[in-house]
Amino acid sequence: MQPTVYTRYAKIHFRRGLNSGPLNQFLIEVAAEIGAQRKMVLFPTSDRISKAIARSWDELSGRYLLTWAHCRELVLQLQRKDSLAAYCARADIAHPKSVVVATAAECRSAASGLRYPLVVKPAQPLSAFKALRVSSLGELERIAADYAADLPFVVQEWIDGPEPSLYSCTTYLDHGRPLHLFTSRKLAASPPGLGQGTVFETVDEEEPRELASRFLGQLDLSGPAAVEFKRDAAGKFWLIEPNVGRTEYCVDLAIQSGFDLPYVEYLHATHGAVVDALPTSTGNAVWFDTDKDAGCFLANIAALRGDDGSWRKPVFPFLGHRDWTPLAASYVQLLTGSVAGVARRVSRALRPVKA
Repeated sequence: MQPTVYTRYAKIHFRRGLNSGPLNQFLIEVAAEIGAQRKMVLFPTSDRISKAIARSWDELSGRYLLTWAHCRELVLQLQRKDSLAAYCARADIAHPKSVVVATAAECRSAASGLRYPLVVKPAQPLSAFKALRVSSLGELERIAADYAADLPFVVQEWIDGPEPSLYSCTTYLDHGRPLHLFTSRKLAASPPGLGQGTVFETVDEEEPRELASRFLGQLDLSGPAAVEFKRDAAGKFWLIEPNVGRTEYCVDLAIQSGFDLPYVEYLHATHGAVVDALPTSTGNAVWFDTDKDAGCFLANIAALRGDDGSWRKPVFPFLGHRDWTPLAASYVQLLTGSVAGVARRVSRALRPVKA
């Protein structure tokens, strides 16, 4: 089990297959188990769960509250990578030159006007892969053949730059109006390049805030949103993707910096005093995902010293919330995994060599 199931802040209801078709039935069962007298607020944490909730909302709306219930179709549309270019063009925001590849046979003609290297993304979220970088037509055709079940793909020109060139503007929306804007930057990922971020820092960057407000302002969206940008060598920001209808994986940086996004969402869903939960300012922090990468703190400890020479607050999962049991469980898993790895290597080394 994941260490998070041991949290002291929640009661965990176990179900198998939460990312599959029966999610709506599971949610109905959980509501009955809890026996709440009022509707409960849903906080989706992945595109797949958001999609399942949106498609089953008619069945769930009698028991649950969802801050973006009125714009479910728009959330589903924005989840698809092949819809993004049109929204960026409408808001006059730079987006990498892209084409849609529907079949393997289309690769050569579709990519003929693009400059390599390219990045390949399934149009539908949470397919067999998230994104792959290719340097030639042959690589693109090979991916299309190997992942034919995940077509269509969005194929776009790669914007070069290391992890620190990736920015995010996290916000909470009330019908397209940002209630607060929080900017951050990715410092490390595992694996580097296209992997999941493991170290993030708060940054004070006006341009991502302005671009995110412009992009989101054209949309009748409510709920949490995070717009990701990449800054090229010339300093230009390119919109990579929006995450809507759910919180991002690294939302904990915003929470521990003073922007408690889930609490804001809860108040909005229950018609509470949202304005009282909005921060007037946020802290200057670096978030280290020591749950996913135990060594990321030591490898990136220099990030705690800001560009102006000041020291910034380090924040961590579990430890940052004084949640000791999942912290202990994560290190037990890390230790047992390391011991098991050593045992496998020793076993292979001692295995008799066949004559």
